[in-house]
Amino acid sequence: MKKLFLLIFMVIPAVMNVNVALAENNLAEKKVVVISGISQAKADAAGYTEAYEGINKGFKSIGITPHYEWAELTPDNDKNNHTIGDEMVTRVKAMKPDLVIALSDDCLHYVGLKFKEIPVVFAYVFGDPTKIPGLPQKNITGVVRRSYAGDIFALANKLLGVKTVALIGKYSEAMAGVKGYMAAGADKLEAATGVRYLDMYLVNTFEEWTNAVKTTPAELLYLTDTSRLIKGDRELTRTETTSWTVENAKVPVIAAIEGDVEAGALFAILTSVTVNGEMAAELAVKILSGTAPSDIPYSPSTKGRLVFNATTAKKLNVNIPYEILSTAEKIYE
Repeated sequence: MKKLFLLIFMVIPAVMNVNVALAENNLAEKKVVVISGISQAKADAAGYTEAYEGINKGFKSIGITPHYEWAELTPDNDKNNHTIGDEMVTRVKAMKPDLVIALSDDCLHYVGLKFKEIPVVFAYVFGDPTKIPGLPQKNITGVVRRSYAGDIFALANKLLGVKTVALIGKYSEAMAGVKGYMAAGADKLEAATGVRYLDMYLVNTFEEWTNAVKTTPAELLYLTDTSRLIKGDRELTRTETTSWTVENAKVPVIAAIEGDVEAGALFAILTSVTVNGEMAAELAVKILSGTAPSDIPYSPSTKGRLVFNATTAKKLNVNIPYEILSTAEKIYE
């Protein structure tokens, strides 16, 4: 009898390990398609590759290698975007994926929502997904960004003594949503941080950008999206736009992404895009393992990263206390 019990106790863990291995092998056979709301050529400059790193990392342990697709959506062209979205949906459905990951607000709106039977996980979304017409949808869940506006304004007030701020960025549907959010919460933000939100300039051309930078009455400029600005017959890089702004603005400049801090903005507190992508992969694994998307609430990406530009701080004669500087994940010299 003792030998029988011993044999049973030895067999059970072995069976469990086999079942786990079989489950992981089954997951490895699943097909995941990642769709970005931008062209492949522009993805790196817009920060998408950081999300890809997180997605790949999240799937690596179970052996899934995602397939990537790019839909070049234009923020101000609704009809064209719907056409591109329809074409992408047709193309992806032909691949017979088990799950789709949609990256960006526009990709969720024009592509992700068109999948009705295939599970969809969204990520790299800046606005409030609950405000997108068509959501909630039973086959869709995803990762939402936490706003660090309060932390950003409070730090700017402490370091610079500013009392007013204006945001500026390339126009998009997502940024228009952010503008509405900021206006609605201006009183609460001021009470909590001592900084008053004045306006958010949403532009398409470099001429419009320069006019906003030179005429704003705010004591601080906050860069939200420095990509895809048109100057003459070409599109400026983020670095070109940010560098010009830092050099020509009459007030300090802070930013929403790390690349803009590297290009000269004083600091940023931001969600790790890599973590955002990794969380999307984790949600996808839950769904592929049998959990219904409707049973997974939208997951807030809460990890914030503080990055500084020490050269800009020196030019502005800003003394950054050690207790703040020591918490920065990156300092650009």
